Amino acid sequence: MEENRTPLPPPEKHVYTLWEKLALVFALALGTVFSFVWFGKDADYLSREIRFFIPVYALFWGIYAAGFCLFNRERAKRPASVFLLAAAALLFLRYALYRQAETSLLNLLVIPLILMLHAVDCAFDVPAHREGQYIALYLRGWFGAPFLCIGRFFGAVAALFPKGKADEKTKAVRTGILAALPVAAVAAVLLIRADAAMSYYLSSFLSGLSLGGTVTRLIFACIVAVVFYSFYYAMTWKKPETVSAPYQKAIEGLTGITVLAVLLALYGVFAAFQFTYLTGLAGLPEELTYSEYAVQGFGELCAVAGINFTVFSLLHAFTKEHKALFPMLLALLFATALLLISALYRLILYIDAYGLTFKRILSLWFMGFLIIALVLFARKLKKPQLKLIRSLAMALVLWYLALSALNIDAVIAKSVLHEAAKAGALRESDANYLRYQLSADAKKVLLESSMKGEIYYDVEPEDLP
Repeated sequence: MEENRTPLPPPEKHVYTLWEKLALVFALALGTVFSFVWFGKDADYLSREIRFFIPVYALFWGIYAAGFCLFNRERAKRPASVFLLAAAALLFLRYALYRQAETSLLNLLVIPLILMLHAVDCAFDVPAHREGQYIALYLRGWFGAPFLCIGRFFGAVAALFPKGKADEKTKAVRTGILAALPVAAVAAVLLIRADAAMSYYLSSFLSGLSLGGTVTRLIFACIVAVVFYSFYYAMTWKKPETVSAPYQKAIEGLTGITVLAVLLALYGVFAAFQFTYLTGLAGLPEELTYSEYAVQGFGELCAVAGINFTVFSLLHAFTKEHKALFPMLLALLFATALLLISALYRLILYIDAYGLTFKRILSLWFMGFLIIALVLFARKLKKPQLKLIRSLAMALVLWYLALSALNIDAVIAKSVLHEAAKAGALRESDANYLRYQLSADAKKVLLESSMKGEIYYDVEPEDLP
């Protein structure tokens, strides 16, 4: 007996709104800037001259941000979102103030990272008791959103030419144009060959055009447009729902306490060594200087601090209630504070011996952020409703803005000159470093120095970068 089957209804066709169609304009504008301005015929020149490259880079991300804020206009007004957008703008402003090379290059990467934070903050509300979703959503923004809604781009393009609404005359004209195009192309080629004058002028007009290059740029423009339209759509109109249920407490309280007890015992032994050698109660081995002792431990101590923060986060989120959990987590943060103090002391010893460089300034900056992070972790222990990951991200951006506000090369120059003044003379290697390695940001400090003659004895200041 044949079973009666009801045919499934056809899938409902998506009706594109005006905003979804408008996103095409921004996506196509981004593709055009990327292929025909950023990587246009003057691409080599732009790559050599950062003062010309940066305005194009700013134009590209400015168009993106304008579109995203327009499509998320209500949520984009929130203070955190405004702050992140302003932070990206301030990093662009830094290019007009300073020429320090390392930070200038670093900002090219940091700006899109901040803009992705802005997109996630605008698009999603994540509860404090489930804030690990921030990490997943941030990664989705990079590796999912640009590709999840690629089909919507072509659907939006098709929606610009609706079917069934044109009258018979319009349809007839469209059909006639489509039918005439191949015939007209063949006829045009024959006519051009038949008329020498037409062939000459057309050849002259096309001589400056590179058809292959233009086609390649068109292809890349379309790819960029499709990817950014997909991103707009996935972060605005097809967002996944965030989970609001708290994490399941899967770790037994006694297990968590044991983990913390082992770590704290290890840190107790380490603290004894630190107190002995860094305070001078016992001398270092003969083969080891204090500068070597300082530099060898800094990175490892920062890594251990990162491990402690991770352990704190996991145990705080997934461990069942236990009366000893709070004091043990507090003790872990206290041990982390001691580790950071030790790392900072080592770094100061090294800087005191060798002076400041960009890497050492960056290390000091990173230490400052870790101290801010420690305060936020302690606040999370006291106030569980704090959105820790979001707060860390905002603090990181704010602290990076503080770093960007520094005239880094001028600070380095002052440090080198200070060390030279203590030594009573400027070494030739330091003089060469001041002359040729620092940017024009340091020139004012160098010209005002009492050692100006030793720095510029064989070169005019105007000839320096």
